[in-house]
Amino acid sequence: MSPTVSVIILGWGGEKFVAACLEALNRQTYPAGEIIVVDNGSPDRTAAIVARDFPHVHLIRTGENLGVAGGNNVGLRAARGDILVLTNVDTEPRPDWLAQLVAAFESDPRIGIVGGKLLYPDGTVQYGGGRIDPLRGTSSHIAEHAPDDPDDTRIRDTDFATGAALALRREVLVQIGFEDEGYFPINYEDPDLCFRARLANWRVCYAPQAVSIHHESSTLTEVAPHRILSYLLGRLRFVAKFWPDERLRTAFVEAEAEWLRELREQRTAFATFAYGVMDFVYLKTLLDVDDLAAWRRRLGVEPDEARSRRTLTEVLTRLRTACLPSFQPVTPRYLAPTSDEALRGLLARWLSADESDPALQPLLGMLTSTLSLLKVEVNPHLPIAWPEWPPGAWPKLKAAWQKLVRRMLRWYIEPIVTQQNQVNRDTLQLLNALTQEVLLLRAEVARSGHAVGEGDEGPGTESSL
Repeated sequence: MSPTVSVIILGWGGEKFVAACLEALNRQTYPAGEIIVVDNGSPDRTAAIVARDFPHVHLIRTGENLGVAGGNNVGLRAARGDILVLTNVDTEPRPDWLAQLVAAFESDPRIGIVGGKLLYPDGTVQYGGGRIDPLRGTSSHIAEHAPDDPDDTRIRDTDFATGAALALRREVLVQIGFEDEGYFPINYEDPDLCFRARLANWRVCYAPQAVSIHHESSTLTEVAPHRILSYLLGRLRFVAKFWPDERLRTAFVEAEAEWLRELREQRTAFATFAYGVMDFVYLKTLLDVDDLAAWRRRLGVEPDEARSRRTLTEVLTRLRTACLPSFQPVTPRYLAPTSDEALRGLLARWLSADESDPALQPLLGMLTSTLSLLKVEVNPHLPIAWPEWPPGAWPKLKAAWQKLVRRMLRWYIEPIVTQQNQVNRDTLQLLNALTQEVLLLRAEVARSGHAVGEGDEGPGTESSL
């Protein structure tokens, strides 16, 4: 009996693409038993288009953006098929896409997850398999931007499948559970799912004949700060969950420290921003140590939760200390704008805190000041627009005097500007460090189970500090 297939489409902001995606699914040679669109709090008309033009589609409105893992889980819980397929709203699968995915599963009962090929609209490869670096946990797509090879038919193992074209057996979902919503709002939820499947003795494979066009831009012209931050947070959460203790303490720390040194020396927009926020990334992961230790025990990575907590605390503290002294502010003109309100909301969610909590507002304010790309440096080397050399003796004398005065003022002002820039950097660095220490103390108090009040020494006694 042929397996039934449920296709789950995460529909955030898909007004331009959702009709083409659903029409492509209607043309499949292996029909989907059900199509589910999860409208993940879209700010546009995605849900309205589905409801009006595709009545056979099961539309679920979440009412808010739950992140990629949260939105996918809503669809996975509603799905009834034997094979569950995750895809994005901006994809257009070829007519035999589902048939090729099903054929991959039928080729070997040990295959638990299959990723299909993704092509950019220009026909080059976006995803031809996934690779995870065994040292720092960075992710990459195999053959990205390479010409497509339509004769490639070999189904093969891969580190991870991307959620824009990921299919899994229902048995896998029952055995390992849903996507980890700790990867908020996006990044590494798919590698996490694949690594958990592999730990449960399932194969994760790439099927090159299951082809879909992905309308994600093939040339990234701007760097979005919140996407960089999500990637960095996701990578570290992934490493903290899956790397054995010995690898964390040795190879990972060494590779990560070397990467921080390289970031400090580079002058690219990504390097400047990444180095500026890594202390927050290490801090956020440090605040999640209890959750991560519990995950490591459940996954069999480290059965002793106390040992995991000690290892993660030691590693993250060493790395956070290494990157704090050389904080560099970012240059805003290279980065896509992100509103303070949106960034504050993301920070509150990343800290698993109530954004409306009055006690949290000063902390969010200080972190937002760091992460919302404040320009704290003044550039004294801007070119001087000299006055044109005028005709006549008196005008020439006046112009010469103006040039002299400007040159003398520049010699006088430049040291003052340099000194002020150093003061600005030191002040911002101090605020950043103090914010992190306050957050650590808040987390310690929360773990102790009570607030520290007058006459109560609590966890912050002299001996413990």
